[in-house]
Amino acid sequence: MRKIINSVLHGLAAVFCLLLAAAAVCGCAGMNGAAGKSEKRQKEEMAEKMERRLPEEVRREQIGRDTAVAAMDQFVAKFYVVSEDGAGAIVGEQFWPRAEIMEIAVDAWEKTSCPQYRDLIEQMYLGFVKDHGEDWSDNEYNDDIIWMTIACARAYQADEKDVYKEQAVKHFNLVYERAWSEDLGGGLFWRTDNKTKNSCINGPAAIAACLLYQITGEPDYLEKAVSIYEWQCENLVGEDGAVYYAYDFENGINQWCSTYNQGTFIGAGLYLYQITGEEKYLDNSVKAADYTRDIMFEAGVMNTEDEGNDLPGFKGILARWLGKLVYEGGQTQYLEWMEKNAQTAWRNRNSSGIMWTRWADQTQDTFYTAWGCSAAVSQLWNCLPPADYEGSASNQANP
Repeated sequence: MRKIINSVLHGLAAVFCLLLAAAAVCGCAGMNGAAGKSEKRQKEEMAEKMERRLPEEVRREQIGRDTAVAAMDQFVAKFYVVSEDGAGAIVGEQFWPRAEIMEIAVDAWEKTSCPQYRDLIEQMYLGFVKDHGEDWSDNEYNDDIIWMTIACARAYQADEKDVYKEQAVKHFNLVYERAWSEDLGGGLFWRTDNKTKNSCINGPAAIAACLLYQITGEPDYLEKAVSIYEWQCENLVGEDGAVYYAYDFENGINQWCSTYNQGTFIGAGLYLYQITGEEKYLDNSVKAADYTRDIMFEAGVMNTEDEGNDLPGFKGILARWLGKLVYEGGQTQYLEWMEKNAQTAWRNRNSSGIMWTRWADQTQDTFYTAWGCSAAVSQLWNCLPPADYEGSASNQANP
């Protein structure tokens, strides 16, 4: 009997060791990945980490990682295709929406550290250059190029493939050289016709320059980031934190505000605060975030920007940079509003788990664009802390 018991115990020990080895591989689920630990234990460990890391005021029920993974899985299943050569594409979308959806894959990596999302980033990059080439200079929209520049720079931070950094450096330099002018005191032109200087190029370009400073250590990029940001502050940002659309040479300043311009201005200020430690940058980001939440949406659910080809995905850009302000800038006062929007969008998903950009309305079982459905996926991811989150710190983004 004792021999039998010992045999059983040895067998159980062997099985247990195999389970531990499997768990060590990743522990990531979703996107066809297998869970390395039991679902219950994963949730317990995540809860323990959240309890240790989050400030007291945000230790409460949040959008969980499982929800974000499920939303990502459903989005990928609906809109994403991979060819035999490993190149991935978003069905029906072209240049800049594909760059922004690639950023959602980067968001997923930052929130989970799961290799499957690094693979997704690479597939999306390969699909992008397959369709648009490795030289994007023929695109007359400077902002289009800068969106992909940001995606590549962030991809390099996630997975240090030289091609990502090379593309980011090459195309930021291209845009800056052709778009910066001293007309109106500085700033970047939106398009190559040089008629308007818009927030949609200057905010993202300041972010791109900060990222390039981080990944190259070259001070010239920080100088450019500051110059671009200061010009935008002086010309396209109100005292109340409103980020205006454009400065038109013929018609003056267009004061229309949108979520993506608010978002990139928030992100640029956050990066400059982290790099320099100067409080004015963080103050500007907070003021812009306050304006977005309290004036544009009265702390309610964002249920606008659903028309045309571009607007429906804007809110996903706001989500990214506002989420970074929460977790990297320590501004946790926005998390409750972010979660309200994420929870509402998720409750209103359709039978396929897809969420259209009118988050307060039920998503129907009909055709929607991938771009317009990507914003909610970004919102869910960016309610979550980064996988290595240990609280905010000034200067943490220094190279």
